[in-house]
Amino acid sequence: MTPTAPAFISVIIPTFNRAALLPRAIDSVLRQTYRSIEIIVIDDGSTDHTASVAAEYGNALRYFYQSNAGASAARNRGIREARGTLIAFLDSDDTWHPEKLVRQAALFSAPAIGAVHCAIRVEHTERGETNGLYYPGDALNLHDVLALRIPWPTAMMVRRDVLLEMGGFDETLVASEDWELCIRIARKYILAGIPDVLADYQEGTPGHLSGVKSRYTMECRIQRKYRKLLGRNCPACRRSLNIAWRIQRDWHFAQLCGLSRKAFYAGHFAEFLRYRLAAAAFDPIRAIREAPGVLAKNLLRGKPADCPNTPGFKS
Repeated sequence: MTPTAPAFISVIIPTFNRAALLPRAIDSVLRQTYRSIEIIVIDDGSTDHTASVAAEYGNALRYFYQSNAGASAARNRGIREARGTLIAFLDSDDTWHPEKLVRQAALFSAPAIGAVHCAIRVEHTERGETNGLYYPGDALNLHDVLALRIPWPTAMMVRRDVLLEMGGFDETLVASEDWELCIRIARKYILAGIPDVLADYQEGTPGHLSGVKSRYTMECRIQRKYRKLLGRNCPACRRSLNIAWRIQRDWHFAQLCGLSRKAFYAGHFAEFLRYRLAAAAFDPIRAIREAPGVLAKNLLRGKPADCPNTPGFKS
């Protein structure tokens, strides 16, 4: 028998003003033990020297520039330009372990598998420390994904035909677009997983109220869409979406608490109050109950502390 040729993999790296970090991501792809690959860098309107950084790699990658349109549009551009039958996404501030592609590609034997993800190590960019590991599960179905057990893009490899069938990422979403895409994939396919750490994800702390609010708005839109499409007739869908809602509420409440603490210690008391009021919109009873203690702790503590009970989820 003639051995089957290895699948050709397209690696898509969307980037925006990360010229200093981009080489780390590209180099981690070039170190892959799987060799049948192409690297596609989508520059989403960078104003730094990203283009010259990409040019230094010559024919080792394909570089495309577009006007700034967001992560979803950049990834979709990469999908259109891709020549591979499998597509792997890598954010430009993240890195892969050398065996990631070879181990993921080996799992695409069953037609029911639409995507393969892996465990990732979460590292905080500013503090230079490991925050922990993230792995949503071995074989994720629709109800898992609805409950926010979702692979992050840097951990994912997806069949190109599946991405084309699903229509790619929703470009109207400015956040949580990966969750929405995974829901659509999971309605028809299994998302298989590898529990070993094969990628390192760089985590930054959201620094603006507008960013936290926009993510919450997008997640609410996704909730409304799939509660209407799926949850009405399926008790398991309803339970999963209710779990997701609690996670979303707690995450956003904790983020706003963290922002309020930073504002307090920076002496920006108007911002401190604004963030606390915004947190009250997510969980008014908890915000009111905790307000006296939070103020006392802020006054007595010598330095900021992380918010307790922050769920380890990202969209």
